Amino acid sequence: MGSSNTIRESDPAVLARRLRQDLLEYLHPEDLVCIPTGRSPELLYSILSEDPASTQLWQQLRYIQLDEYVMAPPETESFHSTLRRQVFEPLQISADRVYSIDPTADPTSEARRLDALFAEIGPPRAAILGLGSNGHVAFNEPCDGDRSGYQIVELSHTTILDNFTEPVPEKVRAITIGLDQLKSAERIYLLVPQPEKAEILDRCLEAPYSPQIPGSILHDHPDLHVYRS
Repeated sequence: MGSSNTIRESDPAVLARRLRQDLLEYLHPEDLVCIPTGRSPELLYSILSEDPASTQLWQQLRYIQLDEYVMAPPETESFHSTLRRQVFEPLQISADRVYSIDPTADPTSEARRLDALFAEIGPPRAAILGLGSNGHVAFNEPCDGDRSGYQIVELSHTTILDNFTEPVPEKVRAITIGLDQLKSAERIYLLVPQPEKAEILDRCLEAPYSPQIPGSILHDHPDLHVYRS
């Protein structure tokens, strides 16, 4: 059984600043970090530039992308573009420090490329993760069995509703980092500021692991840090 350090704070801004400080104290220049998109980390990203020490550190880290839409619906911003807008451009992080997923490439070939890249440069020093309302981490959706490595997934109806406004697409595919690759990170920061996700978060932190609740694979990670409301 792993051990987790849980920070509880009802104010999302206070929670984000605590995470920012913890990252600053733990990470070193040239460390490889997985960073997410979505609503959970938006506040963290918006306050990074308030702290010059954090800005300087983040300019010296290396980043590997967690997931990406495959042939996203029209008018949908790619996750790489979102990260560029929210993190890389505001903090002036050079492009050669970012290992991205190409949403226009052949998905199978891209997954193989990413697996080879991960084997070469990984595992990450840290992974910052959010949690989906159905328990997914990255885009690892509930399923019946274990899968390893970067993979192509069909997003669940729940995830599509959480991520798209009208018109809601019927089907969306994505490439996602594997649960085994995430778990190989030396430290995991799980940021869940939404009080409505408390129940699914609790289920993820309990044993045993079930592929029907993908986030439950984190429950026994030896260095899990949870930030929740």
